[in-house]
Amino acid sequence: MRISAPSWERDWPLAVLAAAALLLAAPLWCVSAPAMPDYPAHLASFWLIGRGTDPAYFIHWGFIPNLASEILVPGLARLTGLTMAARLFLTAAVLMWVLGPGAIHRALYGRWGEAPIAGAFFAYNANFSWGFFNYYFAMGLGFLVFAAWIERERKTRGWLGLFAAAITIVYFCHIFAAATLLLMIAVYEIALAHRRTGWNIRGLLPRAAAVAAIYAPAAIAFLFLRPHNTGDLRVQFDLADTALDRFESLIEHSFDDPAYALPVLLFAGLAAALLRHRARLHPLMWGVLGVLLIGSLFAPEWAMGGWAVHLRLPAVFATMLFAATELRLDIRLARALAGGLLALIAWNGGALAADWGVYDRQVAEFRTADRAIPRGARIVTVLDGDAIGLASDQPYWHMAEFAIIDRAAFTPLMFTTAGQHVVQLRESYKSVAAATAQQGSPPDIDELAFLAAGQTGADEDIMNVFPYLLRFQCHFDQAVVIHLGGQRSPVPPMLRLVHAGSFFSLYDIVPDAACARR
Repeated sequence: MRISAPSWERDWPLAVLAAAALLLAAPLWCVSAPAMPDYPAHLASFWLIGRGTDPAYFIHWGFIPNLASEILVPGLARLTGLTMAARLFLTAAVLMWVLGPGAIHRALYGRWGEAPIAGAFFAYNANFSWGFFNYYFAMGLGFLVFAAWIERERKTRGWLGLFAAAITIVYFCHIFAAATLLLMIAVYEIALAHRRTGWNIRGLLPRAAAVAAIYAPAAIAFLFLRPHNTGDLRVQFDLADTALDRFESLIEHSFDDPAYALPVLLFAGLAAALLRHRARLHPLMWGVLGVLLIGSLFAPEWAMGGWAVHLRLPAVFATMLFAATELRLDIRLARALAGGLLALIAWNGGALAADWGVYDRQVAEFRTADRAIPRGARIVTVLDGDAIGLASDQPYWHMAEFAIIDRAAFTPLMFTTAGQHVVQLRESYKSVAAATAQQGSPPDIDELAFLAAGQTGADEDIMNVFPYLLRFQCHFDQAVVIHLGGQRSPVPPMLRLVHAGSFFSLYDIVPDAACARR
């Protein structure tokens, strides 16, 4: 397909798409700390990488397929500062999630179209709201690579090496994004070969060889260079329990605030347009959309030591669905639709900025209070579940990781799994830190007494989730107890109040007689 020179009359959707990308990225520039659960731990990782040495942590580089932010942010931080570098990284990721699918549409149809504007809503998905930095960035980059792959038919020289390099970069950014991109490219090539030669194996073999060639460096890195993963390597599906989570992951206005009506309206509107022949799906994308939909419905919850695998593909499928759609509307109706979508996108961005502003002020309060924490202290985070009530506690799981930056502290929930992260624990700290993703959540205040007494049979979470906290009073110096706005629960006697904040309290942990006998 030939793509002509840009024309405002024809390609005005590009301007709308660019405006949508900027509006969706704007909340990142309104706060210092977005309310993403993983954000504080990532920021602490970047700080440790830039610092290079620490009493509790050290940096061990390897051929880990999970390095996008670890490579880019610390280097950029030398020029811009840590918070600005993280903000720029996430902004680039949002822009790629919006503009990348638009580029795919342009490669398929030869012009910028209106449908990807609707797909822009899915940039605010669960991977973004959780703060899955590397996957979110890598998948955005994957959209751009896929767009370039579709257009490669017009290239006659040099494209094989360029794509091999690009895909290797995506692989080292995040392995799951590289695998998703492979799936998309392979199925697209099967559809293209079938269109041109039917099911003739001679027509398919050269394309299969090309795909194999561009993925060869990544395959070699995966088979021979990938470091050993010490995390939990189980595969767990839980399809019934995660069905609603998969739908909720499509669009989130803020963390744990999924949009229910909006994706239904978008899908229903598309279905109506297809039935009325006011829209069509590109025939070469039917297979790609089919395998993405199957993956969205049946991907496991746990795989390769990582959680939330089931949240990776739903937004990718939805985004690609609109990227593959060509609307056939009167120009005035098309522009009115685009204007309405852009206004709704602006509202979503404003709502997210307002929500993040509350959390940002809480982070500022905590980082002011953590100046009282002794340097090098060992800090454990605790949740006051009764006080928190129905509010989301996940954005506060890694709150204590800000003290790694501010006070060179140690926290047991820092991302340090060998084979998955470049930040590693020194040997003397391994016994008092989470070893797997399953152990990546804080205990409730009701469990502290059992943990302090070493009672492993009192609660199944003691051995499954918190084994490293047994006799915690003998190993940790301070506790950060998250209350939020509820009535604060009584604390065990080994906790001595140091600071009572608006949503948290800092306690000194006082060793008891059991520690002296150890």
